[in-house]
Amino acid sequence: MAERSLSLQDHFLNSVRRGKVPVTIFLVKGVKLQGIVTWFDAFSLLLRRDGASQLVYKHSISTIMPSFVPDEFTPAQVHVDVGSKAVLQDLFLSAAARDNEGMTLFLVNGVMLQGGVAGFDQFSVLLERGGQMQLVYKHAISTLQPAHPLNLGQNDGEDDA
Repeated sequence: MAERSLSLQDHFLNSVRRGKVPVTIFLVKGVKLQGIVTWFDAFSLLLRRDGASQLVYKHSISTIMPSFVPDEFTPAQVHVDVGSKAVLQDLFLSAAARDNEGMTLFLVNGVMLQGGVAGFDQFSVLLERGGQMQLVYKHAISTLQPAHPLNLGQNDGEDDA
């Protein structure tokens, strides 16, 4: 049976869990949680602090920021086929990562984040700034604005993003 490749989110969470790296989690409502991720699945994660654990549902999380990037963590390069079936957000994020373009993200709660797109998957974007990485869940993002226009690889005669 072929091994299933890990999503960016799973790889990130596995790295901080294995390394017992302290993380700061911001919820969509603005609440700040801190602790160590001890377990996670597709829908939730277990955060431990001062000997107590709390279950946090991923749909309530906007960002996860480790106190440092674990040595074993390297975001995989994302390749998006530019064909007619490519999804716009994948083309956009792939171009931003490829061009190392600065990006401003606005979250649904009004928070503004800035950095470069280091990677992405179906549910999350990895933002890098000054050696720090932050996993941002797409459900918490309202707008992404690059510092400069991106070449999305579509030659349809219209201006790109």
